[in-house]
This record gives sequence, structure tokens and C-alpha cells, in this order.
Amino acid sequence: MNIKDLLEGKISQLDLDQEFIIPEDLYKNTAILALDKVKVKGTLTYPTKDNLFLDITVSSVMTLEDSVDLQPVKYSFTFDLAENVYEKLENEQFTLDIIEILWENIVLEIPIRYSEVTDYKNLTGDGWKVISEEEQVSNTNNPFKELLNLKEKE
Repeated sequence: MNIKDLLEGKISQLDLDQEFIIPEDLYKNTAILALDKVKVKGTLTYPTKDNLFLDITVSSVMTLEDSVDLQPVKYSFTFDLAENVYEKLENEQFTLDIIEILWENIVLEIPIRYSEVTDYKNLTGDGWKVISEEEQVSNTNNPFKELLNLKEKE
């Protein structure tokens, strides 16, 4: 992003209302299967020397693998970003790599576990089944129940 006019004082702020495409090679080795265009809305200001202040709202949709049934699911996210990005400025070229800044913050939005499964009845196999937390608490047919009781007594 060229910000020469802002750095030279010709404009007081740069309004951002754009969509950016994050290159697939950045997220191909992550939990993200796909990433929609990233919507950015906010401002970039240069109030004083060594202070290039980015104040934006970022939103998009990432496709993840469901933690329970391993099917692709959409995960919407939105976050606010307000930080000094002066260190990321490429002075000789008067440019700012907004993609790098966005990616550094999108990584923080990837959930550790995400599932849209609500019906666990169909998730069974030969000698196993997935149960909800409620079923786990009420399940009295636990072969390790005696061991758990002994451990609790200690």
C-alpha cells in the first residue's frame, strides 16, 4: 500500500475501506482450509515522527475442519486492530505491507477447536460412540468408576 502522501503530510489520514486477498501459501500449513477476502475498514494516520498508527476493523470468513466430524465448516471472525506499525514501513518505497500485518493478527483468530455438530447420535463406530458432556456426566456405566472413586478418596 503506497502511503507517500500521508508520510509527506499532504493528507492527514488515509481512510481504508478495502478487501484484501491473503495468499494461500501463508495459510496452507495451518488449520485454515480456505480464507475469504479480508474486509478492512478504518484509518491510517501519521501523527508524529516514528508513529504510524493503524486503527482498523478486520472481518472475514475462514473455512476450518470441524473438530468432531472433520467436515469443512465456515468460521466468521471480526477483530479490531489499533497499533503503531511504523516498524513495518518500507521507507525507501513509502509502502506498508498490510497483508503481513493482517496475517499476523488473523493467525490469532484461529480457534483451537471448533465444531458445529450438535447431534452426536450418528457418530458411532464398531465399539465406540461420541457422547456429549451431559451424557458423560450422567453415564453410570463407566468401567473406570471405581478407580475414579478411589482417586477422589485420596
